[in-house]
Amino acid sequence: MEQNGLQSPKTWSGVLALALWIGTAVAGLAAIATILDIALHVYAAFWSDYGFYGSDLRTAQALRQFLVFPLAILWLAMVVGGGEYHYKRYGEPNSWRLFARTIGVEASIFVLAWFI
Repeated sequence: MEQNGLQSPKTWSGVLALALWIGTAVAGLAAIATILDIALHVYAAFWSDYGFYGSDLRTAQALRQFLVFPLAILWLAMVVGGGEYHYKRYGEPNSWRLFARTIGVEASIFVLAWFI
């Protein structure tokens, strides 16, 4: 519905929701690598005994490989489930609240990595 050459606010709301959804998906993918780095730093700080070679290296690699699959499933659920949720409810307050929570969680992961 165009009025005087302008598109409706619902259209712009949908475009903004799509842009935020894509942005949170990309940031979530980057957050996976960040979480893996945080896990390795914590492991190295508290449980590593002798440098980063030998059994410590193998244990760190196993920890990282063990965490990749659950984080990938969580990311996939966030992207697909969030996409469906926002597709059905874009422009509603609940959709914007979910965007705010998602962005808040992702930002807190990056801030935590910055401090560690």
